[in-house]
Amino acid sequence: MLTTDSHGRGAPRRDRHACEDDAEQIAGLQVAAWRAAYAGILPAAELHGLDTAALAGFWRGRIGAGTAAGAHVLVHDDGRRILGFSSFGPARDDDLGQRRDVEELYAFYARPESWGTGVGRSLMRSTLSVWAERGTRAGYLWVLERNTRGRDFYRKGGWRQDPTAAPSGSGPDAVEIRYELTGIGTKHGDSAPRARRR
Repeated sequence: MLTTDSHGRGAPRRDRHACEDDAEQIAGLQVAAWRAAYAGILPAAELHGLDTAALAGFWRGRIGAGTAAGAHVLVHDDGRRILGFSSFGPARDDDLGQRRDVEELYAFYARPESWGTGVGRSLMRSTLSVWAERGTRAGYLWVLERNTRGRDFYRKGGWRQDPTAAPSGSGPDAVEIRYELTGIGTKHGDSAPRARRR
């Protein structure tokens, strides 16, 4: 697909399924996004101690086992580097895990310098497109209650706080709340561009 960058210039970008060679970039992106988004929310020592190499190993394993496990990782690639990624798959929450038409959005991040440039919107459209193709009709995610930027992004995309879900978290600053999106494949997924397979 062809989009424009933050200065209005044409820039070739695409959403595609991740490959194992993307693991290091995904890990570095996640560390940068966590340190920017969660500063003042999570302890500074926790953010400073994020291990890029360990995360790269995790993502390499997840991507490698993704098809068999039913989990997927999409990336937004501008031809030079990865600007964002989403990870999703079968529901893990006890109250939703038996529903085959529900999936969980495990992770959704963009490079801080790409915030507000359309990377997240593109990735979300592609994620919903994959869900619609798989027969998924509802999705959910957990987001830190104090992550106002993230919550605003999801609300603008039609996600709504799930009033039936109990908040989770290990401390008052790490409370997570659940958001849900319904009607995938009807009002959202049908018009979404497909992620390119690699």
